[in-house]
Amino acid sequence: MTGATGAPALMVAFPAAGAGGSTLEQLAKLAARRELAYLAGDNPATPDALRAGEWQQRTTEEIRRAARESAAGRVILVGHCMGGLSAVRLSYDLGARLGLPVLVLVINTPCPDPSGRIPTMSQFSDAEIAEVLAHDGFPQDLLDDEDMLAEIADGLRADAEVADRLAEWLSSAGDLDTLHVLSTRGDFFIPPEQCTGWWRRVSGEFRLTVAEGGHALDEESAGLLERALDAVLAAGRASAFSPLTPAGAEPA
Repeated sequence: MTGATGAPALMVAFPAAGAGGSTLEQLAKLAARRELAYLAGDNPATPDALRAGEWQQRTTEEIRRAARESAAGRVILVGHCMGGLSAVRLSYDLGARLGLPVLVLVINTPCPDPSGRIPTMSQFSDAEIAEVLAHDGFPQDLLDDEDMLAEIADGLRADAEVADRLAEWLSSAGDLDTLHVLSTRGDFFIPPEQCTGWWRRVSGEFRLTVAEGGHALDEESAGLLERALDAVLAAGRASAFSPLTPAGAEPA
């Protein structure tokens, strides 16, 4: 979908901890329907990669290349859960680096409290992680396999530790100019009350949509996701994220 200048937009999608899943599949399909250029992003692999700025630098260059190849006039960062934290973190200086408007839509992404805490699985046992996954409709036969569950749980705990570090950084960051948040009532781990706090972190336009659905969005939620993206595209014609660098934070 082109903007007021006629230039296309580039969607960059960041996954939840563990894998892309159905939410990222729906985002890719939505980008195709809306004729947006699409780039699958990734979250920082380790706390060290985040701390050293390696992830920010590499991801920025990937986005710069994709924006140039698609002649994009603006960039839309979309993140699911942990991926939303990645999208918000990257947005602070991305617009200035690219010379393009940057907008963000986060999906079931918890807002860090003033101490930088979020609901986290970093200290969860395998059984506690299995309970969360079961509520999200994860196949029970995989959860009943102790070896498979241990492998899945180890990966989720590692990702959760990175999410913890992202949340700590964001707790001391400056306000965002605009932000769009999509939250679903059926999310067992990140319910809407964990997402509403984002409004305190936004100095300009803030849009929160709370709807039915689970943690991951599937084909039944495609319309909801499409309406949220359309709102971002409409807002993007008049606004962009401010290239803020909070005091004490090192730019990537």
